[in-house]
Amino acid sequence: MISTMKNLFKLLLLCLFTINFTACKDHIPEVEELPEEKINFTYQVSDDIYKLDYYVGATIKFYPTVDVNTDCVWNFGDGSEVVTGDTVEHKFTTAGSYVVTLEANGFTKSNDIYISDIKPIVTLIQEDSLCEVMSSYISFDVELPNPDNLPAEYQWTFPDGTTNEAGEPVATFVGLPEELGKVKFAKVGSQTVALQVVLDGRNLEIVKKNVQVALDTIAPTLYYATVGGNIMAVKIPATPTEGVVIEPYDMGVSAGQHMFNMLCYEDKLYCLDAGKQYYYVNDEDGVMGDGQITIVAKDASSIETMISNVGGPAFQDPFFGYIENGNLYYSDRNTGLIIVPLSTRNATYSAAAFPYWVQNNTLGYYGKGLSYGAISSNLIKIGDTYYWGKTFNGRGIWRFKVEDILTAQDDKAPAPASGSLMTSLGTSFPKSFTYNPATQEFFLALYGTGEGFYKMTIPELEAIKDVKNLTPYAKYFADGSACAQRVPTAATKDTEGAAPDEPVGITQLAIDEVTGRVYFALRSDAVKSGIVYYDPATDKLHYLVEGVEAYAVTINPNQSKLF
Repeated sequence: MISTMKNLFKLLLLCLFTINFTACKDHIPEVEELPEEKINFTYQVSDDIYKLDYYVGATIKFYPTVDVNTDCVWNFGDGSEVVTGDTVEHKFTTAGSYVVTLEANGFTKSNDIYISDIKPIVTLIQEDSLCEVMSSYISFDVELPNPDNLPAEYQWTFPDGTTNEAGEPVATFVGLPEELGKVKFAKVGSQTVALQVVLDGRNLEIVKKNVQVALDTIAPTLYYATVGGNIMAVKIPATPTEGVVIEPYDMGVSAGQHMFNMLCYEDKLYCLDAGKQYYYVNDEDGVMGDGQITIVAKDASSIETMISNVGGPAFQDPFFGYIENGNLYYSDRNTGLIIVPLSTRNATYSAAAFPYWVQNNTLGYYGKGLSYGAISSNLIKIGDTYYWGKTFNGRGIWRFKVEDILTAQDDKAPAPASGSLMTSLGTSFPKSFTYNPATQEFFLALYGTGEGFYKMTIPELEAIKDVKNLTPYAKYFADGSACAQRVPTAATKDTEGAAPDEPVGITQLAIDEVTGRVYFALRSDAVKSGIVYYDPATDKLHYLVEGVEAYAVTINPNQSKLF
C-alpha cells in the first residue's frame, strides 16, 4: 500500500513538472524580424538663417524617409490646401502646434510640429567692463527673423532717468538700434529695457532686457530671498551719491520654497531652503522632505547643490545655519544640528552620512525647560559659546559650548554653565538674533507679546526675565511704529506658519560691518512689508526696499561696484 502511494506521488510530481515546463516553454518568445517601416517623414528649415528655429514665416522642407512608389500627399494641419510631391516646402503663418500628415504607399503617417512666433533677439553692447550708473554708455543690436522681409517698426521703452549721448531724456523711442544710438542710466540695479516690434501691423511678443547697472563707488551687497520669487541683491553704500537712485538686482535664481537663511562666505551664498513642508506633518514613512542647501555664486554665474533632502524625512530639511572652520552647521526643524563640510557637493542627506552633532536631548537642558519638539530658530556663536534659538517646547535661547555636548541623553547631567536666556517670556520668544562684536551689542527680533526689534548688551540680555523688561531696548520707525510681524492665519499657513506654534516671523538678521546697520525682512499687516534696517546713527528703523515680501537676508562684506 505504502509502495503504491509512493509511486502515485512520484507520478504526480512528474506530471506537475511536465505541465510547468510546458507552460514556461509556451511563453518563451521566438526571435522574429521587426516589421519594416512602411512610411515616415522628417522636416527641416530650408532658409539660410535660423536653421534650428521653426518659426512663423520660415520655409520648412518636408520629405519622406522611406522609399515611396506613389505620389506623396501632404496635409499640414493648418487649414491650407493639400499638397502633392515627394519633397515639399511650406510656411506656417500662425504660431502653434500642428499635426502634419503624409499619405503614401497606401499608408498614413502623422507627426507633430510646433511653430514659434517670430521673436526679436536683443543683444547688449557694453563698452566698459561694468555698466556704471550715470557714466557708462551702452547700445543694442537686434536680430529679427523676417524671411518675407515684412515691414517692421521698433518701439523702445526705457526706465526713468535714461538719457542719450546728447543728454536728452529717453523714455520711449521708435526706430532701429542704430538710430537710437547710445544711452546711459541714472539708477543702480536691474534696469529693464523693453522692445515691442510691430511686424506688418502685428504686435510681436515684448522682449525685455535686464541691464545690471553698477554703483559709482564700492560698497557691500545685501542679498534677500523673496517669497515665491527670486534671490535679489541691492547695494548698500554708507553714503549714496546724491541724485543716484539704488534699486535691487534680480539675480535670476529662484529663492525656493522657504529660504529661511542665506550665509555669505568667500563670495558664495549658502542658501538653506526648508522646502514646502516646513511645519508639522505626519511623515511616518520619512519621505516627505524636499529641502536642500544650494551654493550660488555672488553674481549668480553658478549654482551647485550642496546637500538635498528630497524624498527624505520632512523634519530633516535645513532651516537655519552657521559657518565656521570649513563647515556649515545647520538645524533641522526640531531635533538637532548637523555638520556639512563646505566642500560637499551633490550629497543626499542620510542619518548615517550626516549624523547629528548635537540634539535637544544631548544637552543638559533636556527635561529642564527644553523638551521634545522644541523647534529651532537662529544659531550664532559668540566667542566659544553657541546661541541656539528655540520655540514651542523650549522657548528661548540655549547656550552651550562644545564640551557641553553629551554622547547620549543623560537626565542626571547638569545644565551647561553658560545658561539659557529669555525662557520665562510666556508665549513670546526670540525668533532671530545676531551679535556685533565691534560694539558688543546683541540684536533680536521678538515674536509674540511685545514683538518688535531690540538692541542690548549681553548682560542686559541676561537680565531679561519678563516681556516688560524689554521696553527700554525697543527700536521703532520714525513715526513711532514698531516692527509688528504678520500673525499666521489659516489662509497664510503655507507662508507664515501654523498658528500659534510655528510662525515664520523674521528669519534672519544681517549686520553691515561698515555702518553697523542691521538688516532684516519684515512681513507685516500692521505696517509696510519690506527690507528694513536699524541705523545706529539715527537709532531708528528705516525701509531699504518697500513692499517686498522676503525671508532670508545676508551681506557680502567684500565691497564692489556690482556684486
